[in-house]
Amino acid sequence: MAAGRRAELGLALVPILLVASTFWILATSRTPTVIVNPRLALTIDIVAALVAVAVAALGWIRYREAGDQAPLWRGSALLALGAMNAFSASTTLLGVEGAFGYSLDAPGQLPLWMTVLSRAIAASLLVVAGLAAVRGRRSPRVPPLLVLWLPALLTIGLAVMGAAFQDVLPRLISAAGLAALQADPQAPLPAGAAAPLALLEFAIALGYLAAATLSYRAYRNNRRGTDAVLAVGLMIAAFSQVLFAIHPAAFSSLVTSGDVLRVAFYVTLLATLAVEVRGDIRALRSANLELVRLSDAEVARATAEERARLAREIHDGMSQELWLAKLKQGRLLGLPAVAGDARALAQEVAGAIESALAEARQAIMTLRPTEGRSFSEAVEQYVADFSDRFGIPTDASCDSAAEALPLRAQAELLRILHEALSNVRKHADATLVRVEVSPHDGGMRMTVTDNGRGFAADAAGPSSYGLSSMRQRAEIIGGNLSVESGPQDGTRVTVEVPMAVPLA
Repeated sequence: MAAGRRAELGLALVPILLVASTFWILATSRTPTVIVNPRLALTIDIVAALVAVAVAALGWIRYREAGDQAPLWRGSALLALGAMNAFSASTTLLGVEGAFGYSLDAPGQLPLWMTVLSRAIAASLLVVAGLAAVRGRRSPRVPPLLVLWLPALLTIGLAVMGAAFQDVLPRLISAAGLAALQADPQAPLPAGAAAPLALLEFAIALGYLAAATLSYRAYRNNRRGTDAVLAVGLMIAAFSQVLFAIHPAAFSSLVTSGDVLRVAFYVTLLATLAVEVRGDIRALRSANLELVRLSDAEVARATAEERARLAREIHDGMSQELWLAKLKQGRLLGLPAVAGDARALAQEVAGAIESALAEARQAIMTLRPTEGRSFSEAVEQYVADFSDRFGIPTDASCDSAAEALPLRAQAELLRILHEALSNVRKHADATLVRVEVSPHDGGMRMTVTDNGRGFAADAAGPSSYGLSSMRQRAEIIGGNLSVESGPQDGTRVTVEVPMAVPLA
């Protein structure tokens, strides 16, 4: 989006600057800056060809991967331009520029026609690309490889064939104009000497402006920064056509201000590549985050299903067997023959069965922590059930902010609460227990405090299975657990967890 906003600013400023500079050139009867520099002209052609190939390659990749038709047509347009630049550079490197009319010693019509033809083809293809971007077309009606390569091959073929027909080609610059160019490449052309060329270049410029308008419309539709940056580049390309008509740089060794704009156009294309790559990286990062989120959600769902299955197994299996054992034990206690030590032992067994049933009920509640309830309700119900079953006064308070905890964190906190209260019941001999869940340092903190007999926390060490289990559960959700206790001083178990469970 930042690239798009900068491009919008460019779309507002670039036309003003280009129009002002063009009118200044025309009003003062001055040509653009013209230099004769074979190496610089060759470098511009080679760099332009390489950039065109890079843009075309990226367009093909995007079409293949995403089915987006606009980059395919855009790549075809750039290949046509790149083919013409490569052809011009090749004639210089091979020393055959004279045979094709590129030499300033004997300038011909073929370079002018090939430049006009390649840019007209490119402008037409860029308009098609803009229409595809606006309309969201996904599949071209002709084979994609033909779309990509045919314009470039046609350009090269016509350039090679045109060498045999140079003498009969219509004149875009009059003989007097070519003679003046040959005599002094830096002097302005005679008035009217390049009128046909100017008309064609004006038409091509309109094509580039149309493509720029379509790219901007595409940006307004989808807010992709690449379309806005491309619109700026196409506007620059349009004005380069005007400067080309004033002083054509189709011949080797000539570098004009039109070439400066041409370089600016290719620099803008490189910027478009950078914006596209950055956008792709951001999209990939976003997709990865979404994948992680979905993966976490799937893990949470699978965990919840497994906990629910275990809860059903305990309820339908172990709990039912314990209830049967309790009934049988009750009948056994009702028999007259059970007396004395046997009755005392049977009562102890009955107490153990009752305790096991309570443990099973607590386990079922923690395995299904938020089934139809909020986390706060689950904590309060669990504590109330503990207090009723074991006769230990217990109260709880749970801040509503805890509802924002991930489901896995909620489940692990309830399992820690279950273990902590079990320790209170078995070991603390407490008469009061307090459970509190509240915000703390950007996360949540749960404390379980009792007024029992306590213990020497250092003496418990890591070998205590209950404490070890609670610490492991806290670590799973990125938290930490601490225990404060002393003989006859009660016990305080504290768990602090972040609001987001870290990735495993």
